[in-house]
Amino acid sequence: ATMDMNQLVTDMAARAAPFDQPNRLKWDLSAAQLLDLADATIAKGRETYDQVAAVTEPTFANTLQVIADYDSYAEVLGSMCTFPKDVSPDKEIREASTEATNRLDKANVECCMRFDVYEVIKRFSDGVGDLGGEQQRLLEKTMREYRRRGMALDEAERDQVKEIKEKMSELGTQYSTNSNEENTELEFSEAELGGLPEDFLLSHKTDNGVYKVTLKYPDYIPVMQMCSVSATRQRMEFAFNSRNNPANAAILEELIELRAKQAAILGYETHAHYVLETRMSKSPEVVKPFLTDLSEKLGPLWAQEEQALLGYKKAHCEEVGEEYVDALKNWDLQFYRYMVTVKDFAVNHEDIKQYFPLGYVTDQLLLIYQELLGLKFVEAEDAGGWHPDVRLFHVFNSDEEANLVGQFYLDMHPREGKYSHAACFGLQPGCVRADGSWQIPIAAGVMNFTKPTDQAPSLLKHDEVVTFFHEFGHVMHQLCSLAHYAEFAGTAVERDFVEAPSQMLENWCWTSEGLQRLSAHFEDPSRKLPDELIAKLVASKVANAGGLNKRQLVLGLFDQTIHSMPKADTAAVLSQVTSEILGLEMTPGTNMAASFGHLAGGYDAQYYGYMWSDVFSADMFESRFKKEGIFCLLYTSPSPRDS
Repeated sequence: ATMDMNQLVTDMAARAAPFDQPNRLKWDLSAAQLLDLADATIAKGRETYDQVAAVTEPTFANTLQVIADYDSYAEVLGSMCTFPKDVSPDKEIREASTEATNRLDKANVECCMRFDVYEVIKRFSDGVGDLGGEQQRLLEKTMREYRRRGMALDEAERDQVKEIKEKMSELGTQYSTNSNEENTELEFSEAELGGLPEDFLLSHKTDNGVYKVTLKYPDYIPVMQMCSVSATRQRMEFAFNSRNNPANAAILEELIELRAKQAAILGYETHAHYVLETRMSKSPEVVKPFLTDLSEKLGPLWAQEEQALLGYKKAHCEEVGEEYVDALKNWDLQFYRYMVTVKDFAVNHEDIKQYFPLGYVTDQLLLIYQELLGLKFVEAEDAGGWHPDVRLFHVFNSDEEANLVGQFYLDMHPREGKYSHAACFGLQPGCVRADGSWQIPIAAGVMNFTKPTDQAPSLLKHDEVVTFFHEFGHVMHQLCSLAHYAEFAGTAVERDFVEAPSQMLENWCWTSEGLQRLSAHFEDPSRKLPDELIAKLVASKVANAGGLNKRQLVLGLFDQTIHSMPKADTAAVLSQVTSEILGLEMTPGTNMAASFGHLAGGYDAQYYGYMWSDVFSADMFESRFKKEGIFCLLYTSPSPRDS
């Protein structure tokens, strides 16, 4: 049946059936309907902003509240239009979703840059006292963002800023699309995959005896960690760090130039200054010393690790008859780091993964989060999702099962065209709607764990268990939010804090209690990860810490450097920073900036936030859970979410 998208938008705004239901999301729209929905949402947005622009006696109710009411359902409509580009199995739908994203982004820039609306809200702001609470915060943030969009500038400069913003949105979407559609496959013989376990070989063998390997994480990481043939690892590393190059490198370099140009028009020294003004850190003058001081402190540890890795490389080359070169190459790092965990810490991840079957880990992870947060999850019989693998869960307070807290989807396995990392997507913000009713939050946990087959179960490496715990922490952050306005819902906190809750929750995967709960041998679930293996695994947390943290610092400093320049040759800057911080050469012809999605997707000049928020996460864990036990919230209050 044909669905009228204008009527759909009207019904949602009015909460008419079926949009009085808690979950207002629809995933069965055709490509044409996606575009119609985007256009109808845009038309409703223009109508809303026209209404505010026409106000002669501005109040909170007839200005900011009107826009907030629109945002509460427009974000849901926007998710229906834009999320399919990251998850739909249908290329036509993904392409329509990409086009819908571009239209919505352009319209959003247009609305946010409307001078007539700004003038009305400014009149209200100038004449009002302290509103208190979230209303005051909404007003302050709105006026701050108007200033940062250049509303105090003349019309010609405002038009320039608008044009730049529209172009940046378009480029960011194109970068993301290129990344999602990347589908390189490399072919190898069995001999070229020497060192890889039997289950990996079985799942990658083709009918003609050739082994096909993709650049997705479930393929790439095992090859880089376990393949004893350096030529294979070299080929994989080159391909992996050449993904979407040169197309995405050119996009990122154009974005860098546009960001710098916008910052200059708005009166900021650099794009980094512009971005960090509203972050916890406040300025690059704080961030750069934070990163460089850390790098200096890690120097002695990394020097020791480098010598150990070279020692293992020399011994391995002698063992397999390869020529030894006294320098670490990029295709050496993961292989010899893995060797360190096996030989120095006696941790065999192939043995350990037998205790982490995906189904069991998922069940236990969900139980742990329910207990920690005082929640109850109930799986829906029909997920009504975008793919048959997708699962949907209803979330209730454990002591008030009548009240729905929210919902979440899980989409666990890689497929062509799907977002290739692990992430949480907020789909419906938890907030108060125009009629005063509560709109439940809905989020999706999108993962890329190996899919089980008839021949082999899906067994998670320990680092995948950590990733799962981290991303699900973001899902819970979305669902446990109780903000009044969509603007502040869920993970809409400062970008250099947003990782802290999830980073803290990773600790549950590094304690004996947590690992006992999460583990069960795939052949005999009564067998837990043995205490001896747990002790070794926990001890290995510090393995390669110097080099791994230095790698994060390379990415953070690269990000700060390119966003402190008017234009940048990303490959040259990345090569220079890698050399300065790690003392390593980047593989000639590669440029991982072409697949560094954070920098085109909202983390520009903010990648340092992972290291920054780690400080807060460590403090939160040490000050409460390390003292009282990781399950202490079970016994503290009837509503532990509030704690």
